[in-house]
Amino acid sequence: MNLSKFNVIAAAILSMGLAACTTTKAPEANGAAASAVVQQSDADRAAAEAAAKAKADAARTAAAAEAARLESQKLAGAQSDAATRANDLAASLGMKTFYFGYDDANLQSDVINSLKAHAFYLSNNSGARVQVNGHADERGTREYNMALGERRAKAVAAFLTGNGARASQLEVVSYGEEKPAVAGEGEESWAKNRRVELDYTAGNP
Repeated sequence: MNLSKFNVIAAAILSMGLAACTTTKAPEANGAAASAVVQQSDADRAAAEAAAKAKADAARTAAAAEAARLESQKLAGAQSDAATRANDLAASLGMKTFYFGYDDANLQSDVINSLKAHAFYLSNNSGARVQVNGHADERGTREYNMALGERRAKAVAAFLTGNGARASQLEVVSYGEEKPAVAGEGEESWAKNRRVELDYTAGNP
């Protein structure tokens, strides 16, 4: 075999070897690329799940904070309402003199809320006692004014018991014209004397 033929054969063998190596390495490279794609996909999915969880956690935290804010606002409103009611009750209980029209024993509309407050107080304080004192102005006979004062006192007592007070807590007394709040004659004085006064003898509010 001459040198020329040997070179041709060697080149052929070398070419076949390189082709075999190329054929072997190609699947390995493809497998590595596929594995890298799978790993990247897993990483992307994990990142997406973490982002979704963080978003859900943030939404729950925000919802809890809003619920707490609303509850605090509701509580503050309730406390404010309670304070207002307490102030209103105190103001109503502070009114203990109720006026009447001439020769009349009917309750005036502007005293109803105050009388309700007294009835409420008495119903919640069984130890409280009140004397319901009826008065009249000087016009009319002494006997007539005594009876008129009693009718006025009984009208107030009836309202109190009708709204929760116990009859045993009340004592009705009439002074007629004997104890005027304002001395003198004329409508201005008489209007102040046509009255019923609540005199707490126990458990004064």
